[in-house]
Amino acid sequence: MGGSSSAHRNRLIFSGVVLLGLPGIVLFLSGLDPHPLTSTCVYGGAILAGAFVLSWAAEVAELDISASLAIAILALLTVLPEYAIEAVLAWDAGASFDAATRVATEETRRVAANVSGANRLLIGFGWSVVILIFWLRRRQVLDLRGRLGAEMTFLAVATLLTFAIFFLEGIHLLMGAVLIGLYVAYLWVGSRSGGEEPELTGIPAWLGSLPVQWRRTAVALLFIYATVVILVAAEPFVESLIETGQHWGIDEFVLIQWIAPLASELPEVAVAVLFALRGNAAAGLTVLIASEVNKFTLLIGSMVVIFSLSAGEILTFPLDTRQAVEFLLTAAVALFGLVLIARRTLDWRAGVVLLALFVAHLFFPEAEQRLWFTYAYLGLAGALIVLDWRRVTYLFREED
Repeated sequence: MGGSSSAHRNRLIFSGVVLLGLPGIVLFLSGLDPHPLTSTCVYGGAILAGAFVLSWAAEVAELDISASLAIAILALLTVLPEYAIEAVLAWDAGASFDAATRVATEETRRVAANVSGANRLLIGFGWSVVILIFWLRRRQVLDLRGRLGAEMTFLAVATLLTFAIFFLEGIHLLMGAVLIGLYVAYLWVGSRSGGEEPELTGIPAWLGSLPVQWRRTAVALLFIYATVVILVAAEPFVESLIETGQHWGIDEFVLIQWIAPLASELPEVAVAVLFALRGNAAAGLTVLIASEVNKFTLLIGSMVVIFSLSAGEILTFPLDTRQAVEFLLTAAVALFGLVLIARRTLDWRAGVVLLALFVAHLFFPEAEQRLWFTYAYLGLAGALIVLDWRRVTYLFREED
């Protein structure tokens, strides 16, 4: 009886999420131009639905795809929502860029705001919530020893490269190529480590229980559906989000940096939270840290490539003072987060510190204020290293 009730609930949730993506397609095809807030909600809902469907399909697909191919394909598909939004912003930035002056424009500021917000959201909110949920449910230390060897190493290297972006006040195409190459190396290392049989729960478990042929067909159709929904909704979502800010007098920077990433990152955070609620917080945190590797390498690297393609020439992605500081703060947040979890044994204090700093910095958006938070993150990371210098070595090898 319980199994039947659970399957029925999963079917209802699945159907509701799939249907949530349809209004975005209908609105796009209709050519109608409703109120910006209505468009934002409709297209944002479509991206959210597509992101959830992608995450479910990606989990189930691991039953049928070899480990190396799964890493190469699924790692790209699960972060498609964020890349779709970032690609639209980067393309608009390149199209509006004046090569004669070579200064940052409003469009380039949007790109930097989105990518920095997405990265800090996952660390400050995602990591902390998973850690705190595990502690509240188990009242014990979260043990990650034996995990995250490749993820920690590649994220540490990418973080150090991100610091350079601040001092260069821009992202050269060569830097983009290095970051993309780092991502490819990460995939290669991951493919050599092999894969484990996935532990499916909830809707992925329900889909995975289908007969093999039905399951494979369903996964293929879900990938196609989610991809179409996300690609259709990405550009009008960004445009309507900007119009909403202008219409209501909301700071465009806040909308692009925090609201847009919320729509694309929520499924990843939700999956990690579900893992934590079921007592497997280690898997949930691993998902989020692996996602950070994607964003610090491929996401940042691809933005300058798309920017140059749109502009029609090889360019350095320009950053003004505020956006350069945003990248510096993002690198500082990542460095502190890495040093904090380097030992791979985490209690509630780690979650509280990450969450408290993240929430606090939201109320201080000016560049000078963000610099003070940068110093705070760097100071805390330095203090941890002084107290326990072995944390640095564990960034590049697993804790025993």
